[in-house]
Amino acid sequence: MRKSTFIKHINQLGEDELKEELLMLFTKVSAVAQYYKMELGSVEERQKTYEKAKLDIESKYKTKSYRKPRRPRIQKIKKIISDLNKVTVLNYEMIDIYLFNSECATRFHNEYDFYSTPLFNTILQSFESALDLIKQNKMEDIYKERCLKIVNSCDYLYNELLTLVHDL
Repeated sequence: MRKSTFIKHINQLGEDELKEELLMLFTKVSAVAQYYKMELGSVEERQKTYEKAKLDIESKYKTKSYRKPRRPRIQKIKKIISDLNKVTVLNYEMIDIYLFNSECATRFHNEYDFYSTPLFNTILQSFESALDLIKQNKMEDIYKERCLKIVNSCDYLYNELLTLVHDL
């Protein structure tokens, strides 16, 4: 269905029918419920959502074996971040999630001495996304120290990350 068809449908509905339609969407489509939870919810409720996402991201990096660590579940991590990005109301709240993902990936790399292109791409992409949002929202002073810690902790990607932070 095209957007124009949907707009025609909405324009034909009365006020009560629109309310019923929204209520039906809220109860049947979890993404709609999540969006309104983020939109109308308090700061504490949004923080709970972000904390849950952080726990989910961290769990995808966990492994039991030091000798032969399990590869991190990068596709699942990307899905978590993507889903969260779809429902987020204030884009600067995603900065923390992107930086957290970079920190977890860097920690995994350092702790298990694990080298893989997908892991390094995840570090770079998350870090770049965070830096873009930091610059858009003019929050350089708040996040500069945290970004430098990530750069210093990732020896393998040090030069790449340092060039990204240079403008910060």
